[in-house]
Amino acid sequence: MTDTKANGKQAFIGVDVGGTHTDVSVVYDGRVERGKALTTYDDFSRGVLEAVEVAAVNYELSMDELLDRTKLFINGTTVVTNTITQLRGSRVGVLVTNGFRDAFRLAGGPRTTEIDDHLQLNVPDLVDRRAIVEIDERIDWSGTVLVPLDLEQVKAQARYLVEEVGVDALSICFLWSHANTEHELAAEKAIKEIYPDIFITPSHRVFPVEGETRRWTTAILNSFVQDRAEVYLTSLNEKLRTAGLKGGLAFFQGLGGGISLEKARQYPLGLLGSGPAAGAIGSNELAKRMGKTRVLLGDMGGTSFDTGIVVDNEIHIDKNLELGPFMTGVNIVDVVSVGAGGGSIGWVSERGVPQVGPQSAGSTPGPAALGRGGEEPTVTDAMVTLGFIDPERYLGGRVQLQPELSKGVLDDTFGERFGWSTEDAAASMHDLVVVNMANAVREVSVGKGHDPREFLFLAYGGTLPLFASQIAERLGIETIVIPQNSSVFCALGLLSADYVLRNDQGVGWDLSKPEGVVRVNEIADRMVEEAIQQMETEGFTRDQIDVQRTADIRFHGQAYELTVAMPARELKAEDAEEIFDNFLAMYERTYGEGTAWKGVPASLINYSVTVTGQQDRPDFGKASAEPASSDLTREMRRVFLPTERRWEEIPVIDDASMTVGSRVEGPAIIDAVDTTIYVPPGTTAERDEYMNYVLTR
Repeated sequence: MTDTKANGKQAFIGVDVGGTHTDVSVVYDGRVERGKALTTYDDFSRGVLEAVEVAAVNYELSMDELLDRTKLFINGTTVVTNTITQLRGSRVGVLVTNGFRDAFRLAGGPRTTEIDDHLQLNVPDLVDRRAIVEIDERIDWSGTVLVPLDLEQVKAQARYLVEEVGVDALSICFLWSHANTEHELAAEKAIKEIYPDIFITPSHRVFPVEGETRRWTTAILNSFVQDRAEVYLTSLNEKLRTAGLKGGLAFFQGLGGGISLEKARQYPLGLLGSGPAAGAIGSNELAKRMGKTRVLLGDMGGTSFDTGIVVDNEIHIDKNLELGPFMTGVNIVDVVSVGAGGGSIGWVSERGVPQVGPQSAGSTPGPAALGRGGEEPTVTDAMVTLGFIDPERYLGGRVQLQPELSKGVLDDTFGERFGWSTEDAAASMHDLVVVNMANAVREVSVGKGHDPREFLFLAYGGTLPLFASQIAERLGIETIVIPQNSSVFCALGLLSADYVLRNDQGVGWDLSKPEGVVRVNEIADRMVEEAIQQMETEGFTRDQIDVQRTADIRFHGQAYELTVAMPARELKAEDAEEIFDNFLAMYERTYGEGTAWKGVPASLINYSVTVTGQQDRPDFGKASAEPASSDLTREMRRVFLPTERRWEEIPVIDDASMTVGSRVEGPAIIDAVDTTIYVPPGTTAERDEYMNYVLTR
């Protein structure tokens, strides 16, 4: 075998650990290969290594050989998301300003849309009330110390939390700490003197802006997820190094960029939403290569369906994420998720209405067809029953499905209740999950003032190619693109991303008072220099670093801001008027003509610096055009067409036989190693120069 490492060729590996499957994309030796394995919840790294080994075999390499030739291994994970969803994290202790112990129960007074007050529930307790201690200290809004910090009290309360309450992580939540960090830093230092290894999150370090509810909640969540994140990060790092990885190891953030192992350990909350963010980054990069600027994206895996919108090749960042009932200061790529995946469970509500999701069977026990004890029907079971998924070829034949188990749970849940045949029950689950996904796509497009008919629908994930055309039909979208390596597209998107760090700082500049620009410039200059230094410690040189500046602005009397781009220089007093005018223009673009509050002054609330380190990327290239085969059909299969509600013999096309220019008329199935593409009647599928499938209705 040729020693490709000696020839200077290096591999790039992206891994996306999902709720059901762990996906791997590898770019090496001029081509892309993929691997897929069931996610292993008892030890996530085991599923990662299994998926990497599947990809290595495709290169005729051992896993050790592939890892030895890897320049960059970048990983996205659901560990943080799962920890918060399940509310099973570290036992956190909190040091809070005296008099504010119950601020966490009040939580800013969140309300839902429920009319019945009995259904207005408190925010769940992340922290046991016994684990919240009050500290004598006080800083005012200007950063002036009103009550000095009692360090002996800090040490005594820390001992109480660790030794009597039994906490294993701490958060320091002092009022106005974003205006003056002195007390939080002094408290952290004092605690480290007696407990040097304990994990501590000072609130100003994770969200240094005004608003104690979001700042404190973000700090507590960061400590809450640290234990499970640390176990995952350490286990994966050690096992990859043992298996032969000598290159760089990075972790992906929901913000849309990579981060080092050490940064991930300091701010594990940043790993939230990393998988969907990777899909959005990959979608935008593919759209650029295809010359497209307006894209609706969809990703359906085993647990959820994620969708978002790209306009003018710009990915929108959702600031101050509301994570269920929790108000946070987390910034992530704006993606909407609904419980519609291959593992989503079908059930009947108390009112006797059929439902699908949001509950998921995950990978354990998984769909009934896996034979692992699943007793409820899932979307995968429905599609196996309808004949779309080949039980003999699931995950390339490594897993054998049992269709009779799928039929049994469908009959038990729907058949006996409604008098439906098995195929009618399965087709109904198909229809329900399509409606759920179409509504989500409508939310991110029509709900934000965009006509989905003007967009390309980029559909990926292991399951979405079965449903993409039906979703597009409901929204009037004519063209769907299913990318090559669709089933591991998020993992591939990881390899298109750079390193990203973001810093925010509250400034509170009243734009009607230009003289306030002096303080803003002092803060901005410090933020930019610190951000560049942080990126340099990651190994990037100044010419590899890009800095973007933005600011959050709102009218006086408002509670929410809009983000406006800032000049890449020091501001001048005369810039205040132009910044205000830009804010007015954005306000009316966002909310409609005439909605701006004429005559009302505005304030620049927060200044933000996003610094990007441009890392090496693999060359994905274009596919070499080979003559399309004249006979693509591998077999004929009897399939129940869900929309037409009839059985029909349709051709099954082997994905490997389709080259650039190959064309298929629906109804047909294109069968790949780890996904199935459905081409409905009236739809044409053709492979383009990038080996994407372009479906035209």
